[in-house]
Amino acid sequence: MGLQSIRIKNLLSFNDVIINSLEDVNCIVGMNNVGKSNLMKILKYFYDKLDDIKVIPPDFHSSYTPSGSITLTYDVTRIKRIVMNPNNNGRFHKHIYNTLFKPQSFIRKPQKFCLPFISPLGFQRKSTYSITLTISKDDSVTWSISTPNARHLIKTLFPFFHIETRHIDLYDWNSIWKMLSSINSFNFSEIKKEELLEFLNEKISTKRGSYKKYIERVENVIHTKPYTYKDKVVNYLKIVLDGDIFINKGEELHVQSDGTNSHKYLEIILSLLISLTRTEFINPIIYIDEPEIGLHPKLSENFIENISLTYKKYDKTHEEIEPGKYSTPYPTLIFSTHSPSLLKLTLKSFLHKQQVLHFSKERDNSTKISKLNSKYNDIRFINMLSDNEARLFFSEYILFVEGATEVELFRNYNLQKLFPVLKRLDVYDCDEVMLKNINPSYSNAAIPFLVVKDIDQIAVVDFEHEQFKFNSKGKSIINKIIKRDKLHYFSTYQKPFLNAAKFLLSQDERKVTFSENGLKFRHFSIGRVISAVNFLSSKDNVYYTSTTIEGSLINEFSLETFSLWIIDIVMRSFNVNNKNPVKMINALLQKYDIKTQSKQLFPKILSKCETNHNLSLRHMRLLKIIKIRYAKEIIDEFKKTIPDVKDQVAILRLIFSGKTETLVSIEMHYKIDQKPIRQDILDYIKALKSENFSFMSSYIGKTSGWVTSFIDFSLNHYSALDKENVEKKFRLAFPEISHIIDHASSSIEAGGLK
Repeated sequence: MGLQSIRIKNLLSFNDVIINSLEDVNCIVGMNNVGKSNLMKILKYFYDKLDDIKVIPPDFHSSYTPSGSITLTYDVTRIKRIVMNPNNNGRFHKHIYNTLFKPQSFIRKPQKFCLPFISPLGFQRKSTYSITLTISKDDSVTWSISTPNARHLIKTLFPFFHIETRHIDLYDWNSIWKMLSSINSFNFSEIKKEELLEFLNEKISTKRGSYKKYIERVENVIHTKPYTYKDKVVNYLKIVLDGDIFINKGEELHVQSDGTNSHKYLEIILSLLISLTRTEFINPIIYIDEPEIGLHPKLSENFIENISLTYKKYDKTHEEIEPGKYSTPYPTLIFSTHSPSLLKLTLKSFLHKQQVLHFSKERDNSTKISKLNSKYNDIRFINMLSDNEARLFFSEYILFVEGATEVELFRNYNLQKLFPVLKRLDVYDCDEVMLKNINPSYSNAAIPFLVVKDIDQIAVVDFEHEQFKFNSKGKSIINKIIKRDKLHYFSTYQKPFLNAAKFLLSQDERKVTFSENGLKFRHFSIGRVISAVNFLSSKDNVYYTSTTIEGSLINEFSLETFSLWIIDIVMRSFNVNNKNPVKMINALLQKYDIKTQSKQLFPKILSKCETNHNLSLRHMRLLKIIKIRYAKEIIDEFKKTIPDVKDQVAILRLIFSGKTETLVSIEMHYKIDQKPIRQDILDYIKALKSENFSFMSSYIGKTSGWVTSFIDFSLNHYSALDKENVEKKFRLAFPEISHIIDHASSSIEAGGLK
C-alpha cells in the first residue's frame, strides 16, 4: 500500500477530517455539494506544491483560524525493504535510502503486539513517512519536511493523477504519455548521447555519416532546452511503438462517440497503471471524479468489470511462484460517483479490497467523512445486491418496509404533494438478509432511516394458554434497556426507558382474555404496549405498527372516511351497461320502489363499467339516487349488524388482508387450533365479500390498488371540506402514518444526524 492516510484541517469544506486508511479501490459517495470534489482539489494542490508550482491556495474553512494544513502519510515499508537489500545497490536505491530513511526522516509504527509463538513473523514493524503542508493566512506555505529532494522523491515514488471526467479532452489522449513517464524508474545515465548517435548513424544512414551530419546541421541552426527524465521516457517509448496517435476500436477518436471515448480513455489509464507498476516500487494514486459521466449504465458496469479482470490478471494469490503474477501493491484508486451501478459492481468485484467513504454535511456545514462497513461476509447478500440496494448508499433518508402495500402508500403522488418530504426519501421493501446488510446502522452511513415493522415481529398471542408474549426479538429489546441501566445506574436520562422496559417485562406472558367474537382483547391495552415498545425502539430507528400497515390505514379515526370511500366507489365506478338504458330503467322502476328497494334495483340496473350514455337529466338523477340509497343502505346495515366501532374496524381490516388487534388474520385463524375468531363473524365476512361488498372484489388484496384509491379519495375529501387544513385532518385520521412522515421530516431537517 502506498498512500496510507489523509488529514485535512481548516481547508475548503473540511474542518478537521481524517481518512485513516485507504484500500486498493476507494469509492466516495454522498449528496451533491458535500465536499467530494474538494478532496481531489486538496490532493491536487498538495502535489502541485511538492514541485513548488505557483498555484492559488484553497480557501480556509474558518477565517477565524490562522492556518490550514494537509498531511499525507505513506506506507514505505516495502520500499525500505527493497532499498536496504544488499543486492539492490543502484544509484536510485541509494538516493531513496539517503533521502527518506535516515532516522529523522521516517516513523516506524508497530502493528498490534502479538507473541512470536502466535505469529510466525513475530513482532513486525511498519515504516511510514508523513509530510505536512501548512498554509498561512498570507498564502505562504511551510513544509514539515524542509528538504526539496525529499518532497520531489515522494512525488516520484507516489505520483498523483486526477481525472475530471467532465473536462477530459475526448479527442486528444496525449495526457496518457505524460502519465506513462511518471510510473517507471529507468536508468538513462548509462546511455550516452554520442553512443546513441553513432549507433543510429551506422544503422540508418544511406551514405556514410549522413545521419550524423544531418543532426549536426540541425543543432547548428536550432537551440533546444535539454530533455527532462520524463521527456526521455516518452521518446524512448514512442520510438519502439508503431505510432503515437491513439485509436479506439481501430478508428480515429473523432469518429467515436464521447461516451465510448471516455470509457476507453479511463480503461486505458487504469489498465496501464495496474500492469506497468507490477514490477515497480512506484505506487501511484489516481482520483477520478464521476467516471460514469456520459456512459450508458451498462458501459459503466463494463468499466468496473474490465478493471477487475485486469486486477485479477496480475493478482498473486499463492505463496509459490505464479508466472505473470506479483505481490506488488496495486495503485490506489479513488473515485467519486453518483452511480448505483458503479458502486454495486465495486462491492461485488473487489470484495475485501475496496472501501466506501460516505461524505455528508455536519450542522456547521463542514464535511463529515464516514467509512462505511462495505465488506460483506454474507454471500447471499452479495449475490442479491442490485442497483436498488446500491442506490440506498446515495439516499437522503431511507424508509425500510415489509411489503408492497407500504411502498404503494409512501410513494403515493398526492400524498407526496401534501408532504413534500416524502419525495426526498427512498422506500425500500426488504427481507431480513437485505435489511441487516444495508441498514445504515450496520454500514455506518450518516443516512437517517426508519424501519417500519408489524408488531407481530416481536410479539405473539398464545391462544392455547391465553397469554400475550414477547418472542426472542421482543425480549432482547427489553433486556437491552435493563442491561444498559446497570451500566448507567445514576442516569436520569435512562429512567424513562427503564420504566418502559419494566412495564413491558410485566406484560410478557401475562394472562389475557378475548371478546366473545374473538376480535379484540378484554381488559388488556395492546396500544399501551405498542407505545412503550416504540419508545424503546426509537433509539434503534424502528417503528412498530399496531397490527399491520392495513391497520394504520383502517382505524377508528379513519373509519368515517373509509365508509365515504366505499360510497364514492359506488358513485364513480357503476354505470348502465345496456343498449337501451332508458327503456330498461323505466321498466325496472315500475317493478321496484326506488325509496325502499334500492338494494334490489342497484344490481339489476348498474354494473361496474365505463359506459357513458346520453341520458336525460331526470334519468341521471334517478341513477344517482339509486347509487346513494344503495351505498347508504349497505353501510347502515353493516353498522347495525356490527354496532361496536372496534369490531367494525377489525372486520374491515380482515376483509382487506389485515389483522385484528389480537394479531390474527383470516389465513392465520385457520392455522390455529383454538380458532380464535368466532365462526359467525367469519361467515358474515364471507357474506359481505360475496353480497353487499361484492362490488369491492377488485379492491380486496394487498396489491389491488385499494391503498392508492383510498388515500387519493381521503385527500380530495379533506380538501373539499377545508382546503387550508388538509394536513391536519389527515394527521387526525392516520396517526401512525403521520408519525412515520414526521420522523422522516425531522431527521432530514436535522441534516441526517440521527
